[in-house]
Amino acid sequence: MKKVSLVIFSILLLLGLLGCEAENKKANSEEKTVKEDEEKSIKEDEVKSLYTVDSYMKSVEENLEAKSETLISNMQELHKYTIYSKVELLDFVAFIDDPSEFDLSITMFSMDRQANEVFKEGKDSTIFAGSLGMIENVRYIHLLGNQTDDFWDFYEKNEEELNLAEKQAFATWVADCWKKADGQAITLPAYFSLHDDYESFDLKKNQWVTDDEKWSY
Repeated sequence: MKKVSLVIFSILLLLGLLGCEAENKKANSEEKTVKEDEEKSIKEDEVKSLYTVDSYMKSVEENLEAKSETLISNMQELHKYTIYSKVELLDFVAFIDDPSEFDLSITMFSMDRQANEVFKEGKDSTIFAGSLGMIENVRYIHLLGNQTDDFWDFYEKNEEELNLAEKQAFATWVADCWKKADGQAITLPAYFSLHDDYESFDLKKNQWVTDDEKWSY
């Protein structure tokens, strides 16, 4: 009987141990699942945090700043020229051929007050009139791999606000580069605008003006 009792006790002990082990495995599995869910939630939150107006604009400003040296250097080239006497203002125009590519190029045009481009007469190479490419293919946003669907959802929901913020960021960047290039030493009025926009940024006064204020027509 003692042997039978001992066997039964051993079996019960083994079953108890197996039960505890199963419970531990279940608990560990549940803990692992909770941890994975938490990590997934954190990653999703991190992705979402990339797509806020503030974080988007910070990225735009950083990408523009990375190209400042090139723009400043090209602006400084203007000091080498005598600007043609019939030129009444300098117009820095930004072109974005495909907004989905986030790619910006800037050309400077010599203009009169009737919104006509001025071209020089004669062959003196030291006298400038016409246009000069200031910078090309400035990628102001870089999409993050497979997150493009999330990005476009964010962009479409905030497009109006982002477009206004982008426009101001471009103007601020150009104005800052103009100042660092000693553009104020050039006595002519100078403006920045997006191609076909209805207003321009006065680079001397640091303020937006309408077309009626910019041109006398």
